[in-house]
Amino acid sequence: MDLPFREIIDLSHEMFEGMRNGGGWTVAFPIMDNFARTRMMTGGRAAYETHMMLFPEHCGTHLDAPRHFHEPGRSIDQIPLERLCVPGHLLDLTHRGPGEAITIADFEAAEEKSGRRISAGTATVCWTGSDVAWGQPDMGRRRPHVPTETAQFLVDRGMQLFATDMIGMDNPDEWWDPTHQVWLSNDVCMVQQLCGLERLVGKDFLLAAFPIKVLGATGCPVRAVALVV
Repeated sequence: MDLPFREIIDLSHEMFEGMRNGGGWTVAFPIMDNFARTRMMTGGRAAYETHMMLFPEHCGTHLDAPRHFHEPGRSIDQIPLERLCVPGHLLDLTHRGPGEAITIADFEAAEEKSGRRISAGTATVCWTGSDVAWGQPDMGRRRPHVPTETAQFLVDRGMQLFATDMIGMDNPDEWWDPTHQVWLSNDVCMVQQLCGLERLVGKDFLLAAFPIKVLGATGCPVRAVALVV
């Protein structure tokens, strides 16, 4: 069977026991049963291993649903799947360093460089290179940020999905997360903490980021991939 894509590129960080995450909550995968115990219990007729998964909604490579900051907003289970598998538009913002604001002019220059306008029906993929700090104690600050005026500019352009390798998008000193509020109150979902975006340079791709269908969830880890066409 001929597939409609040539390559699958994994854009997701691994999840593991004790991994760091922005909220500081526990990530754990305790063993419920192991091979030695189940082999003994079954007299050698079967052996298997199972784990419990314990992690916050917003950890690792994950999706923010509008409900996260906007009380009437859609939760994870209410987001249409067609909003989460769309053509990707890679925008190179790697010139912005930690603590710097990504301005409207930066996005305009990046879209001109890409040869395409930021518009509805695509995922705006903001590549900063800040995923190199992932897992470090100060990873939430070792990145640029998107001010509210830039966030509103992207909303006005019709953006419906924002994806980035940044660990957060707001100015770390603005603890009330105003950029989150702009996007989520406008029904714009966000995929955070991607990795490997440099592998997408010069490629046409679909971005797919599907969460577990958890009722009422405000966010969920995803296996984000680029399907290169």
